[in-house]
Amino acid sequence: MESIITDIVKIIKSENNVIAREKALMCCFFDLIRELMKLALEEVDAGLVEETKKQGYQIEKKNKRSVVTAFGEISYWRRRYVCPGKKAKYPLDKLMGYDKYKRYSVLAVKDVLQVSAVATYRNTALAVNTLSCFKISHGQVGKLIVQAGKQIKVQQQSEERYDGITQKKKVPVLYLEGDGVVIKGTKKRLEFHRYQVCEDIINLSKTRRKRVQAKEFVSLGRLDALREIKAYLANTYDLSDTLIISNADGGAGYSKKDFDEIVGYCKQHEHFLDVFHLNKKIKDRLSFMPAMQSKLISAVEFKYDRHLTDVILDTIESNHRKYTYRVKGQGKYWSEDGAEGILRVLTCIKNKELEYWLSSEFAGGQLDIGDQEELKGAVRASLRKTHEAHLGIHHGAIESLTAGHSYLNDFSRKINI
Repeated sequence: MESIITDIVKIIKSENNVIAREKALMCCFFDLIRELMKLALEEVDAGLVEETKKQGYQIEKKNKRSVVTAFGEISYWRRRYVCPGKKAKYPLDKLMGYDKYKRYSVLAVKDVLQVSAVATYRNTALAVNTLSCFKISHGQVGKLIVQAGKQIKVQQQSEERYDGITQKKKVPVLYLEGDGVVIKGTKKRLEFHRYQVCEDIINLSKTRRKRVQAKEFVSLGRLDALREIKAYLANTYDLSDTLIISNADGGAGYSKKDFDEIVGYCKQHEHFLDVFHLNKKIKDRLSFMPAMQSKLISAVEFKYDRHLTDVILDTIESNHRKYTYRVKGQGKYWSEDGAEGILRVLTCIKNKELEYWLSSEFAGGQLDIGDQEELKGAVRASLRKTHEAHLGIHHGAIESLTAGHSYLNDFSRKINI
């Protein structure tokens, strides 16, 4: 101990720069920790000899190994054991959790992964190299994330992960939320899927409920996420007296029937669209009626009035029912030209413009009726002519281009007697 203190005092006196002095002290302390750790590991390895030999193993040789730990890289010697018909092993490595072919300890990996959760690979390497006593490259950070991800996935999908549960939980209300998110991939777009489980906890001291997150599942494959959350619910909860409230954006794979499959048997299941996607869907579907968007959002979200919602929906539907009934009913199939034609016709009828647009093609050839007096004279002259009686049409009608003239109306009535 005296020699260690003496070395520390020498470092303090030998350095005038405060930063250089502290760095030198850090190196001294970590060197000391690594040396002590090396001696401790080798002593532990010696203590495992007798127990390992009782299992039928024999010492084959000693090998040296280096491991990067949270306090730096340490090198130590440990024994390798062999046994006929069994794999060779290093009892010390297994005890310490130093996996074969892996250079970093579990704590060192955990620290790197926690930084990488909020920073890029390069920034993670910078933070680790600055604040810890070991060095790592951004490429090594990426490899650690890939290795850790594969290991975690295998363990989370293991059949034995719920073996220790002896009694299932009972909760009055359970909340489920799911969504898919598209991200950029190196070769194609990727989509990850996330499910969240929350419990409704009653705070007896304040006599009110509190929503607490119980578990979250995220996977690049939706089927993997589904298997994990279904297994979790089936092995963790007794849902016979539980109200399930699920929430999603209503996209493919996130409808009520999909959540019914996840939940299985329960007391009651209610499914809702989340507020953001509900508002978005209302605005998308009612883009042709901006005035009704806010009314429907208010009725659904703020007033929570079913009757008012139905009234608004009926009002909205009356504006497009003419189209939907005609083009969607009775299993109809439309060609592009046929659909375009019927929709144009329906629109013209709705706008009271059918006659206008049908006659507009002949607008240039319409009869120029000219002077009203000339027209009246022509009609009088025609009435003076003698008409011969003949068989054939007994009834006829005449349409006046100048509606409202009584003599034309009288003439029309007379020829229909």
